[in-house]
Amino acid sequence: METLVDSMKDYIVLDLETPNRYSDGASSMGIVIVEDGCAVEHKYSLINPETHFDEFNIAFTGIGPEDVVDAPTFPEYYDEIKDLLQDNIIVGQNITFDLSVISKTLTRYGMPIPSFKYYCTLNSAKRNLDLPCNKLSYIVHNVLNTTYNAHNAMADAEMTNELFKLLTNYENPKNYIQTYSYRPNCKRDFDRKLDYNFNYLYGLVQKAKIDDEITDNYYDLLYSWYVNNKCYNNHPLLENVLLKLEYILDESESLKNRKEVAESFRQIKRSPKYNASLLKLQVFKGIIDSVCCEDELKEEDIVFIEKWIDSNNINDKSFKKFKKEENNDDVDMNECLMDYSDFLEGYLQ
Repeated sequence: METLVDSMKDYIVLDLETPNRYSDGASSMGIVIVEDGCAVEHKYSLINPETHFDEFNIAFTGIGPEDVVDAPTFPEYYDEIKDLLQDNIIVGQNITFDLSVISKTLTRYGMPIPSFKYYCTLNSAKRNLDLPCNKLSYIVHNVLNTTYNAHNAMADAEMTNELFKLLTNYENPKNYIQTYSYRPNCKRDFDRKLDYNFNYLYGLVQKAKIDDEITDNYYDLLYSWYVNNKCYNNHPLLENVLLKLEYILDESESLKNRKEVAESFRQIKRSPKYNASLLKLQVFKGIIDSVCCEDELKEEDIVFIEKWIDSNNINDKSFKKFKKEENNDDVDMNECLMDYSDFLEGYLQ
């Protein structure tokens, strides 16, 4: 029976952990580099995913936002390992999940997505071990008869390598090497961001419809949205929005033309993720940020906000609380708006 010695001797084993349920960012990565059947290097790094952490993932991995403050971002770390990933067969437990996370993260940063050669130990265990459970932790404890620090990317990669060596007693891995090629799917990859991004921008551009000029602060706010979303310029919806925003930001365009373009923006009113009230609050956050970016809140801005509030029936507890505070004559309107915007930042994600 063929074993590791005469089958597949050079490969890498990879495992990563994610910060949230969306699987388009990594918080850590562990890699075991194997040459001639021997582990010659272990690479581990925390990664700053530049996105939020879910409480479940923090509890699951032991990694939170405070742990990755000084860690490299994914593009920074990927630059270090991309040749390693592309030049080797990647072994992993349910490795297609890890490769999908890498691919989705590359998509989020607007970076090229390569194909990867891989061998999945989970599928091999299902083919060969006849176990009631094929989770790595179960196999480590009940087949490899050892313990380890589960859900630590480096420990998972090391144990996966031990499992791989066991599996070579049952099959030649070379016969089961596959290619992972990821193709972005607009609905799958962008819907959760589109609703918020579109409506927030819709709120931002309302100011362009009522003001006679685009101030430096307002320009910077619009331009920041443009830069943060430009990586999605191949998306059929965002491409058109980005072109419109470029038109508004173009200083050579007349005020009349800018306002006409601003009028053409549309908000998203229905969503599988957000209810109608939250969709309106996404717009409202954009409106708040557009008026609060200035050094001083103008009377016409307050009038515009009050009209918007009166014309939008929002059944949301936080909004009702805000309205109550906003109607208090003793409250500083600018401070009240900024506080509510800060609250919405996390509330709407």
